[in-house]
Amino acid sequence: SGRVALGLPPSVARVLTVPLTRAFRAELPLAQLSIREGLSTELSESLLNGRLDIAVLYNAQSTEGLVRQALIDEELVLVQARPPGLAEDPPPPPLPLSALAALPLVTPSRPNAIRMHIEAEMARHNCQPHVVLEIDGVSAILDLVADGVGNALLSRQAVARSPQPSAYQLRRIGDPALTISLSLVSSDRRANTPTQQHTTTLVAHMVRMHLGHR
Repeated sequence: SGRVALGLPPSVARVLTVPLTRAFRAELPLAQLSIREGLSTELSESLLNGRLDIAVLYNAQSTEGLVRQALIDEELVLVQARPPGLAEDPPPPPLPLSALAALPLVTPSRPNAIRMHIEAEMARHNCQPHVVLEIDGVSAILDLVADGVGNALLSRQAVARSPQPSAYQLRRIGDPALTISLSLVSSDRRANTPTQQHTTTLVAHMVRMHLGHR
């Protein structure tokens, strides 16, 4: 029994909320799960001030007061509008990371963790993203890509959960692939209840199942 407050980045929440809620209710019918969406920086602060019990964070840093458990490296792919009549197979060849500089991108605004990670990785190749529009929201980004405004960098599963995944063409970036780390983070300043421990194990399992490499 009891209540667990969980934080999820929007792109993770889009994939995980429904299956995680279903599993939580089945395994912990007397407990209550509260899910909050937010940027990884905001969720980290909420862990420290006690508003959250656990959170899934992108590129989580070692911070005093927080305990981090590495989960997976999630692949980021280039999402483009699929031209009418284009078959789904074969997939296009991987795109060099430096080639992203020539493509118009629709991205979340800073300090979104995926945005910051892409900028850092491109800076290592002496280039920077060509951002034509900043918008916070996976659904809105996908709608704009489908409308031809630009391209996006998202996880495969975020696209697969869209209403019309066939409207998009996905392309791998780099060799090896461009990835971003996901970790499960909790505060070491709060009591770790049995319900929280069970939820932590459940969340880790669901992340690996639904967001791991396919």
